[in-house]
Amino acid sequence: MKGTILQPTYLPWLGYFEMIGHSDVFVVFDHVQFERKSWQQRNKIKTANGAVSLTVPVQKMPRETKISEMKISYERCNPLERHWKTIELSYKKASYFEKYKSCFENIYSKKYVLLKDLNVEIIKSVCDILGVKKEIIFSSEFNLKDEGMGKSEKVINLCKKAGIDHLYDAKGAEEFLDKSLLKKEGISINFQDFLHPEYPQLWGEFVPYLSIVDLLFNCGSDSIKYIKQ
Repeated sequence: MKGTILQPTYLPWLGYFEMIGHSDVFVVFDHVQFERKSWQQRNKIKTANGAVSLTVPVQKMPRETKISEMKISYERCNPLERHWKTIELSYKKASYFEKYKSCFENIYSKKYVLLKDLNVEIIKSVCDILGVKKEIIFSSEFNLKDEGMGKSEKVINLCKKAGIDHLYDAKGAEEFLDKSLLKKEGISINFQDFLHPEYPQLWGEFVPYLSIVDLLFNCGSDSIKYIKQ
């Protein structure tokens, strides 16, 4: 079975969904340590003033806190309400904003406790919009005992638990994964080589590597074609 293992990022980019779309199973890699100021809690959209980052604040928790346990901070304000206002202002003139408005408005009207739950809700909703129907499982559900293991050994351990014998991984993983070790354990692997497409976009010159919402609001049902392209 072909699978991809990805951390649950906030408002993921196009390549994230290309990886899910080319796999049989998507493993949400949430039992590892949360990384502050990473894509796990932020991403970029395009506004009239250019690309801006939207960051979900998190509570002060121990450094070793796992992704599955990290909580959103509502101490100063409701960040989700603020993010939605920014998204709405930036894309209300986009061709397909009204088509998907209610879906995202519903997500941002909720008050999630865990960051992971917010991220996964967005990911699942986007997959539904794109017509990408995949099995989704969570690494935290396996109760893995992989402390002290190397990165390759951890990946092998998770693949075996999830029934993955063909791993589709991000390009950056090629630098640290031992392909010969995976092969020895009966797991083949190939790495993403995603060429970012250019598509119709608001606000002047094209800006790549934005959140998937930029593509959805601008291109509607054609979004999946750009991702596959």
